[in-house]
Parts: sequence; structure tokens; C-alpha cells
Amino acid sequence: MEINSDTKLCCLLGHPVKHSISPQLHNSAFRYLGLNMVYLSFDVEPKNLSRVVKGLKTLGVVGFNVTIPHKVSIIKFLDMLDLTSKETGAVNTVVLENKRLKGYNTDVEGIRKSLLDSEVDPEGRALIIGAGGAARAAIVALKLLGVKEVVIANRRIWKAAALARRFRKDGLKIKSVSLIDVKRYSKTSPIIINATPIGMWPHQDETPLYSNDISSGSIVLDLVYNPLKTRLLREAENAGAKTINGLKPLIEQAVKAFQLWTGLEPPRDLLWRVAEEALQSWRRNEE
Repeated sequence: MEINSDTKLCCLLGHPVKHSISPQLHNSAFRYLGLNMVYLSFDVEPKNLSRVVKGLKTLGVVGFNVTIPHKVSIIKFLDMLDLTSKETGAVNTVVLENKRLKGYNTDVEGIRKSLLDSEVDPEGRALIIGAGGAARAAIVALKLLGVKEVVIANRRIWKAAALARRFRKDGLKIKSVSLIDVKRYSKTSPIIINATPIGMWPHQDETPLYSNDISSGSIVLDLVYNPLKTRLLREAENAGAKTINGLKPLIEQAVKAFQLWTGLEPPRDLLWRVAEEALQSWRRNEE
């Protein structure tokens, strides 16, 4: 693929962005489909976010992704929000439409599709560990799947309580608990989602739950994707639970963003292969 004056730009805004594999995912799909587009990552400090967004809008980019720590603060610089970003109060994908910036939350679709493909039973209670942006996306995804009861466990109980209050008005039965009490609910929750960095490399021996805290037949989704098989997922397998690693929702949210930017469907098998190779290469360089 030759970059020229007609090449269209998509990008990632975050701080830091050094370890993101989004450029590999999207650029491989652009090449495969023969699109004259390129995806770059930009490390943007919070103090510079406003100027960067205005600059991208002026340049006429196709769109961009947003990651930590900008998923909430980006909203005040956008012209429109879709329903999922309004519900979550967070944006991870932006599209420039008719000179207006519209925010989306494709993390919701990533989690929803991951659970749907695993034939999740919406009648069961869901336990979410964490109360940040990923937890917000998980709550909306569960709501779309028809789940009626959610427990949020977080180290800072006030943050879990604030999140519970936000979504309780939507008719969802939702409860907040401290992370130290998580084991009181994990054994009786058919759906468990880790929406924290616990277990992420280089702390891959850490886990919020052990095998005797998880019931067999439950579904455990860990949004951490490095390593692909976290300690939590190994413990869940030992308990007889079905597991979903963080690469699945990562790829599904990227697919949704790609569709919003191009109107085309990227090849999932290619994205899987590229993601796995990128993570293996990253680990070799770090070790």
C-alpha cells in the first residue's frame, strides 16, 4: 500500500499508547481490502486533547479511537453522541460525519458480541469486577443481552456505588460491593467479567478470584488480553467454567469501529492472526 496525497487517516488518541496493537489490526485490514487509508497512534497528554481533536477535525480525518485516559473527557469536544456512548458516559470511537464529530462506544459491542457468541444465559446474575470505563461498557452490554441483575465489586466502594446509582434508574437491579467481599457473590454468579487490569502483564500471577470462588458452568470473561490466558482464566478453567479471553472483545470492538469508518467488514481471521503475532512480538521484546 502506497501512502500518497489521497491517503485517508484514522488514528488512536491516548496516554500512553506505546503498547497498543490497534495500528497493526486496522492497517492489516486496510491493506487486505485495498483501502488507501492508514492508522497511526498518537500519545496525547490530557492538557493537549482539545487542540489535537480540533486539529484532526480541521484536517478532515475519517475518524479516531480514544483510549485511557480520554474516554470520558473527550465527550465535551464532540458534536454528537450515539446511544451507547450516552448510556456509558464514555467514548472510544469517533467518526467525522458532515464536518461533525460523533462519538460511539464500540467497547459495548465488543463485550456484547463476545458473550453472545458464548451463548450466555441472560437469566443469570452478572458480577463485574471493576468500576471504570470498561465496567460501564460491560453494564450496557449486559443490559442489551437482557441481564436483569448485576453486582459491581471494586476496591474503592464509593466508585462502585456511584456507577450503580447511574444505571439503577434504568430499571436494572444493581448492587455495589467492596472487592474484599467479591467472593460472597462470585460462586453464585453465572457471568463474571473482570474489567480491571488485575492479572495484566507483568503482574500475570495476580487474580481477583481462584478456582474455588467460581462455579462450574459459569462464563468468565477477562478483558485483559496480555497475557491471553490470565491467571483468572486458568483458575476458571480449573473450576470447569467457560472462559473468554480479552482478545475477543478487543477484536470485536475494532471490527465495529472499522465498519463505522469504512462501511466494510474486516476479515476477523486476519485480525486474530495479526493480534496474536503482535502480542507475541511485544512479549519477546519485553522479556
